Formats: sequence, C-alpha cells, structure tokens
Amino acid sequence: MNRTTCLGIAGLALAGCMVGDPNPVEVGPSSIEAPVIPADVFAPLNEPGAAHLELCDNDGTHPLFPDDADVITRQFCQDLVPGGAIPQVHGLADLQALLGLSFVDPSGGNGVGGNPGFAILGHSSALTARKVTTITPTAFVFTPPAADGKKQPGYVFMAFDPGEQFVEVASHDPVADEVNLYVVLFDQACTTAPGGCTPTDLLTPALTRDWTNVRVYESETALNNTLADCRQCHATHDDQPQILRMQENTPPFTHWFSPDTEGGRALLADFHAAHGTAEDYGPIPAALVDKSDPALMATMIAQAGFATQPNAFDSAAIEAEVKASASAQPVNNVPRGDSPTWRAAYDAAMAGQFIAAPYHDVKITDPRKLATMSAAYRDWMSGARTSLPDIRDVFLDSGLVDMGFAPSPGADGKRLLVEMCQQCHNANLDPTITRDKFLVDRLDQMSREEKDLAIERLAPALTTRLRMPPTLFKSVTPEERQKMIDTLRQ
Repeated sequence: MNRTTCLGIAGLALAGCMVGDPNPVEVGPSSIEAPVIPADVFAPLNEPGAAHLELCDNDGTHPLFPDDADVITRQFCQDLVPGGAIPQVHGLADLQALLGLSFVDPSGGNGVGGNPGFAILGHSSALTARKVTTITPTAFVFTPPAADGKKQPGYVFMAFDPGEQFVEVASHDPVADEVNLYVVLFDQACTTAPGGCTPTDLLTPALTRDWTNVRVYESETALNNTLADCRQCHATHDDQPQILRMQENTPPFTHWFSPDTEGGRALLADFHAAHGTAEDYGPIPAALVDKSDPALMATMIAQAGFATQPNAFDSAAIEAEVKASASAQPVNNVPRGDSPTWRAAYDAAMAGQFIAAPYHDVKITDPRKLATMSAAYRDWMSGARTSLPDIRDVFLDSGLVDMGFAPSPGADGKRLLVEMCQQCHNANLDPTITRDKFLVDRLDQMSREEKDLAIERLAPALTTRLRMPPTLFKSVTPEERQKMIDTLRQ
C-alpha cells in the first residue's frame, strides 16, 4: 500500500497516514498524560452542612428570600420557609424536576409541549473538556426561549457529563438580573466502597440514580479557588458579571449534535454506534436525542443577553475551509483539516487571551479508538460484558495540540507557561484567591518564593489538586515540564 506523510496544521508530522486506509493512523505528542481529576479536588469546600448555610445566607438584596432568589437557591433553601424542608434529591430526574427541566412528553418535541429545550455537545472547552466526545457528550437542558424574543426572568441551564459525580447549573437571579453558577455534587454507593467507583458506575445510566449526600456550591464561594472554577470561563475579567458561554453559536454549530447539519448528523451516527437508539442519555429521553437543537440553545443564550461571545467560533467559515482542505470531512476526520479562520482564534487562545478555541474539525475522535470503545459499550448494553474500560479514551492524539490540550511543538519555557497556565493564572481573575499569587502575565514581578512554590507544583510525581498544570485540562511531556521549571528558576 502506498504511504504518505500527512502534516497537521500545528506542524506535527503524522507519519503512517496511509492513502486508501479508511482509518489511517496519525501520530500525536510523544507523551500524553491521562486527564485525571485528583481525589482531593474539592477539599477546600465546606462540608455539606456549612455549604447549605453558605448557599442560604441572605445578603439582604432579596426581600422575599428564598422565594425571590434564583431557582436553585429557592429550591434548596426551602427549609427557611415556614413548614418547608430541604428537598431530597436521589437522582438526576429529581434535580431536573426541582429546576423545572423535566421532560413531560418523552416522545414529544424539543422545547415545546412542556418539555425543556436541550442540545448535545460532542467537544468542549469547559471543565470536563478532556472527557467530552461523541461517545460521552455533554447534555445541556434549559428553559426554552420565549416566543416574543424577550429574556425570561428565572431561566435555568443544566449541564450533565457522564463520568463525574457533579452537575453544573446556571441559574438566573430575577432580582439582581445576574447569572449564578453552581456545581451540584453527589455521592453514590461506590464513592465509599473498596476500590471506589468504576466506569460501569460512572459512564452508564447508573450515574443518574441512587444519589446521596447532595450538596450545592456557588461559584462565588471557595469553588472558584479549585480546578472546578466557573469564573475562568464565565467571567474572564473579575470586574465583569458572569456570562453564559456558547462559543459555537452560529450555524452550522460545528461540534453540536443536530439532524439539520452534515456535521451534526455525523456526530449523531457516531453516538448511536455506541448507545443505540433505545437508551436514555443522561437527562434526555432516547426518543428525543436526534432532536438536539443547538440553534434553540443559541436563541436562548441570545435572549439572555449573551449573543456576543469572547473569541467566537466562526463555524461556517471554519467548516468550509476544513472541507476544502480535506474533502472527506466531516464524516472522516483523518487526515485532519486546515482553516486559517480557525488559526486566528487558536492563536488568540494560546496567547493566553481566551479559553481554548474549539477544534477545527467536526470530529475530535480517533476512528479506531472510537470503534473499539463503541463495541465495548454495546457489549455492556447487551450483557455480553459486566464491566467497562474508560470509554472516554477516544481522542485523536495528533489533534491534542489543536484542541488546546497540549502545547505548541517546540515552545520555550515562557511560551509553555502562557499556553498551559495563563488561562487560570492571570491578573484579570479574582485577586482574593491563592491562585492569584502566581500570575503568568506578570511573571517578571513574581517573587522568588512564589516561583519556587510554582516549581514544586510542577513536580511530575505530584498527584494532588496542587499539581500544575492539571491533567484534567492539559498534557505536557517531561521535557516541556522541565522547560517551564527552568524558566521559573531564572
């Protein structure tokens, strides 16, 4: 068979890209760290009782508190109301009901007939970005947009990712006219079991039920000094209010499942290859999955006042350029595409100005990895196997640089610190948190003591929440890690 060397747009040599092979191999970075969430990631947060008091502390701006607060505060603080009680949440369906996001007609429509709106995303730049693919996409469920085009006071969004014992919520405060961001944490029986939770516990419908110890944390608390910080994406300048994020908010909505776009249909096909058509996906009934509608979500976000997005992703231009460079796109994503329009957004993100730009191609997965994990999941669904591997391990390794998960090849130590650290460590974020002592954009002003502490956090053997950069977001080689250490020693 003839062979050719394919060059990715980041300049990586993709040796082994074979002409005529429907699933050619592309070689990625020499060392890829697993996207681990440290066991102590939420250690700085209050214990459940104190967390509830924190959530339900009335600052005096809501005269009818909690009943005039945002939906999640109102519901979880009902014990402050005479005769009321803290709601008992035992699973995802209970949380949806509390937030007014239940599907009353599981075979009906999207955002109509009493159903909430919803959209499904196959690639993310958010908290769980290195966990989100077409086999484990993010499901967004939200208050449907109003027919008159006006903002709806008290609207709410919920984001569900399989694999993690938390749900993210954005809830509008109708009194303050602000968006509050929350993480709802929960436990399962496996949380305290010997050996902990397995992929079968976390990556199947088992994750949606039998919750215990449910607790709610708002972004303005210690949450924003953890890896789960909401504000690094939703309030990139500390003096500005939090916003709803949807970088791909114009057609054809590149990484969103949709029956109305070529790319959206390709993503749905990959999803169904693993999950079939009869399995509910997180909060979304099986019969509705193919009605995922990113346009509806974009409309709702625009009505909320966030139509203009920082470093927005120009889906139409990028997809056209990618397809012109690789005609098999978007169904076949190897070899990878090229897009000058995307490059401008990518360069701005890698310069530390914005969060990571979404990947240029519709698909982010390695075809061979995806086929293997899809087969494993199908076998689990059929009862042919009783356990699962981590089915999220399907990323195209050669695309990790362009996805923003790995640094530019050949970058020096200063550039590596900017690309791998500055998103979370810059002077625009909350100056009151400990993370603010290490500011990459003010490296020349940093004390020797703080640089030495940063060097300790870059130690490759460190496995706690203090490790830099967190492997949940970024993967660096030992050589790249040493370059950053050498720069900090100067």
